[in-house]
Amino acid sequence: MGALAATKISVKEYLALDRVAEVRSEYHDGEMFPLEAATLQHSIISANVSRLLGDRLLNTPCGPMLTLRVRVSPTKYVIPGMLVICGKPMLTDERNETVTNPKFIVEILSPSTENYDYGTKFILYRELESFEEYMLVSQDKARVEVMLKTPDKRWLITTYEGLDATVVLESLNISLPMSEIYRRVELPALN
Repeated sequence: MGALAATKISVKEYLALDRVAEVRSEYHDGEMFPLEAATLQHSIISANVSRLLGDRLLNTPCGPMLTLRVRVSPTKYVIPGMLVICGKPMLTDERNETVTNPKFIVEILSPSTENYDYGTKFILYRELESFEEYMLVSQDKARVEVMLKTPDKRWLITTYEGLDATVVLESLNISLPMSEIYRRVELPALN
């Protein structure tokens, strides 16, 4: 006898459940996937990147946003670590909690989400016409990878390593010193 099929829920049911849940979830084709709790390292890096982006984008039409849901297709909703929208946010409903037009997205990597962030999640983000640049930040070493969409829709990857490096974000025309991204973060000693 085969296993019972999992019960699928509608987008409407997902949104209602996620709005009141203690732990936020992403949604893929009828299934909810809870987000992992953030570590101290993750929280510090996220706060640092948010501050840096906010400072550098202060007098521009762009701004960083946290915890917003992104609809990447009618049946797929994800929650990035952080995003930047330039211009007016394109919202999907009157609750102002789901957008469709991030230009830049940041994910802070963890061992359990790293493959998803590099793989499936990046593929989903690429469905968004507005999406131009993706920054993946390691929690356990001073390493950042930036993926930039070229005018011919190819993706270029640049890796930044070490606290003396400076991350260049071409889509936003700004740069972020690695020493500031990792300020107050205790990184393991390198062997």
